[in-house]
Amino acid sequence: MNSILFHVVLLAYLLATLGFWCYFGVRQAVLFRVAHGLVYVGLIFQTVLLAQRLWTPMVWSSVSASLALLAWAIGIGYIVAWWRYRIEALGSFMLPLAFFAVVLSSVPAEAVLPLPSSLQRLLLVVHIVLAVLGYAALALTFCAGVMYLIQERQLKSKQPGMWSNRLPSLWVLDEMNAKALALGLPLLTQGVITGSVWAKAMRGSYLSWSMTSLPLLLALALYVLLLGGRYTLGWQGKKAAFAAVTGFLLVLVSYVVHTSA
Repeated sequence: MNSILFHVVLLAYLLATLGFWCYFGVRQAVLFRVAHGLVYVGLIFQTVLLAQRLWTPMVWSSVSASLALLAWAIGIGYIVAWWRYRIEALGSFMLPLAFFAVVLSSVPAEAVLPLPSSLQRLLLVVHIVLAVLGYAALALTFCAGVMYLIQERQLKSKQPGMWSNRLPSLWVLDEMNAKALALGLPLLTQGVITGSVWAKAMRGSYLSWSMTSLPLLLALALYVLLLGGRYTLGWQGKKAAFAAVTGFLLVLVSYVVHTSA
């Protein structure tokens, strides 16, 4: 049953991604409606899958579970951003992230770490949920940043191409970037804090000061600098978009390094 549900989710996100890309190119409204609807289908079935995991809390300590939750959170982030901003091009950038997260979640899970107490289990689940929600919000800043850089380049070009007509205004993209950052950074920070407390309980130290931690610490420092700069120095526009893209790439590097360590 789980295998069937998983493949339904995978197919829904794949077809949604392809539908958004086709709509981006040919602007047929039916393509957007179908792709948008498939996101809901994928989210519904993935919610069922995630709900089943609640009955086996030990599974939450696996990387595959966190990736599945990340795909779900990115899908939710897309829906929320769509209802707030009505950016039809957003699905072309966000749904591929959700699709690849689902694909990676199918990799055979590593041995699940034993959790000797209910408190440690709770700390781990809270850490994973907060961190993943933070990742999803920062994925939105990444998509907004990429769209901003593309649109800004198009508008400066003497011959703007198809992209210019497909993407929203720079002001809208910058606002979405700022609001997603204001949500994602606190969530990820709390995720890091709860993860450090859990590490202290399990290993006796709050943080492993190794190369595996460096990309995440750099990303957090960059996001803090960007958020502070927005409110105190008026940082916005291209500078903020580039920082958002760079920060999320550091987060991805951190995730890959951490899970492969």
